[in-house]
Amino acid sequence: MSEQNVIVERVGNRLDIVLNRPDRKNAITQQLAVELRDAFLNVPSDIGCILLSGSGGAFCSGIDLKVAGADLKNEPLTAWVEVHAAMYKCRVPVVVALERYAINAGAALALAANIVVAGESSFLQVGEIAMGVPAPMCQAWLHLKHSQVVADRVVLVGDRIVGADMVALGLASEVVADGEVINRSRAVADHIASHPQRGRDGIMRTWDSLRSRIDNPDEWFADLIKR
Repeated sequence: MSEQNVIVERVGNRLDIVLNRPDRKNAITQQLAVELRDAFLNVPSDIGCILLSGSGGAFCSGIDLKVAGADLKNEPLTAWVEVHAAMYKCRVPVVVALERYAINAGAALALAANIVVAGESSFLQVGEIAMGVPAPMCQAWLHLKHSQVVADRVVLVGDRIVGADMVALGLASEVVADGEVINRSRAVADHIASHPQRGRDGIMRTWDSLRSRIDNPDEWFADLIKR
């Protein structure tokens, strides 16, 4: 049996989803994307919070170019787009434990989360501009959740944004010592999961009514990679 690229484990009312390619810094492949998509599509209805992290002490280094090939503009990872549609449709709060780095596609996962706990030396980088390509999934979440000023700063500068600066820009919720990222993320996720489900559901419904909803997330995210 091949090793799982994504490990899913229930801990009380918390669901842990772990990117599990530590030898490749949890870089994303089509198979990992399939497993991650399925994890978000099959979250049990009584789960109170999702904790998304990476194995091996790092979050995610982006798309695995060695496996996927360099020409992602012409041959995008189809399941990767489906991951983001699934995360958008998921009505369970998501906490990301951002250890070390979240780069490009990895940054998109962090940007999709409700709460990001980052280490002091951790950084987020949307660096596709230096590769001569757009960053559609990162741009999607920046558009949905942040101001144009913040979005442009992240995608046009394309540099490493470290822990404290992530908080200042609203890209992370808090910064902790590097060795405490997982423990703090678990504590935050458990606290959210401890609230009555009707409260969490009500908050998510209210956000839905306040924000412009996307009628068909699958088509909306897929269209972004066709442009």
